[in-house]
Amino acid sequence: CSTSLVATHLAVQHLLSGECDLALAGGSTIEIPHGQGYVYHEGEVLSPDGHCRAFDHRSQGTVFGSGAGVVALRRLDDALDDGDRIYAVIKGTAVNNDGDQKVGYLAPSVDGQAACVAEAIAVSDVDADSIQYVECHGTGTPMGDPIEVAALTQAFDLDPAVTDSCRIGSVKTNIGHLDTAAGVAGLIKVALSLHHRAIPASLNFEQPNPNLELDDTPFVVNDHLTPWTAGTNGPRRAGVNSLGVGGTNAFAVLEE
Repeated sequence: CSTSLVATHLAVQHLLSGECDLALAGGSTIEIPHGQGYVYHEGEVLSPDGHCRAFDHRSQGTVFGSGAGVVALRRLDDALDDGDRIYAVIKGTAVNNDGDQKVGYLAPSVDGQAACVAEAIAVSDVDADSIQYVECHGTGTPMGDPIEVAALTQAFDLDPAVTDSCRIGSVKTNIGHLDTAAGVAGLIKVALSLHHRAIPASLNFEQPNPNLELDDTPFVVNDHLTPWTAGTNGPRRAGVNSLGVGGTNAFAVLEE
């Protein structure tokens, strides 16, 4: 699931090391045959009603979809010199694997995710409280969403009194889980959100899943189209979080 954001991380590293001057990163998933349904099984990852309700009190799973995405990456100075259209700047990325911290192959780890997010923020040389939005993995599963929010809370390490300072959402509520293209779909959503200075709604949300304990975090679900105003301590910034089966975590920090 994190494949295409890992590809972005590798592309960034090759650009920074001078191994290339332009890199394309992305992924694609095509379901064959199209339009095939699935049998719901309680406790598994697929939704019982065909809707992904990320972070919602009715969250019971995700849905899969077909799609592809690709981003073109250059060093900022080169892009500015050539007059390229720049949608966003990648400030920093990180990738790791949960390893033996996982209780099972499909089960995510709070500490592994948190370490990846914290490393990306450190590499970006920005303050966590300057990040105003995180495009989450957000599958809408009863186990996955609370673990992801707990990991983000641990990584951001903000004053507990700071609440509602960072919005979260998931493009999976719009287009489903695109598997190997899921990470780049989130990256494109964030880049376009920064470009248009607006955060799209995360769909199918009524009220928070109580297991998220959002009142004790800096996060609030962005359930409506929100104009994106500049932060008080820097330009508009966002994170993209993507998690993979097998424990691979990837996080990117973007700036307008």
